[in-house]
Amino acid sequence: VSGPVVLDASRHWTRAEQEGRPAAVSANLLPGERPEEAERFLREASARTPRRTAARIVSLRIPGRVAAAVLQRCGIDGSRPIAQVTREERRRIAALLCDLPLPVLGSRGWNHAEATAGGVVMREVDPGSRESRIRPGLHLIGERLDCDGRIGGFNFQWAWSTGYVAGRAVVRKIREET
Repeated sequence: VSGPVVLDASRHWTRAEQEGRPAAVSANLLPGERPEEAERFLREASARTPRRTAARIVSLRIPGRVAAAVLQRCGIDGSRPIAQVTREERRRIAALLCDLPLPVLGSRGWNHAEATAGGVVMREVDPGSRESRIRPGLHLIGERLDCDGRIGGFNFQWAWSTGYVAGRAVVRKIREET
């Protein structure tokens, strides 16, 4: 599993790990569905098209490679006809489709980070100027502040917006002094 969704989720997992809280990641491959609904789909597909393979039926709902991985995790040969899949096996498939545990092996660390979290606590900075309340004259922007957003440009926008606010505040202060 990779891509933007992992980057978004990683900040929550990393923070939990740093705070010593247990964190588990799982995915519902059929968003909004419960295992009972997924099992009903499998049962009905078995009745309608009993000779189709388990892999073909499951891949009607999710990508084929993902379907193959789910079936493998269930210990089910994807080439078996769906009608030969037992009730218990259907339940295992449905359970994994709706709650697939994704083991987290760790973080790739700072050198591979797309965005960072942490930094100076927001209450220590004036929101109208981005000036430090602890060190007057020091303006803090972007990821120097404890604010982070979802993947998709939010951190860039935060950096540009806070830089703009801080820059205007510095110019205003210089003009007042001259």
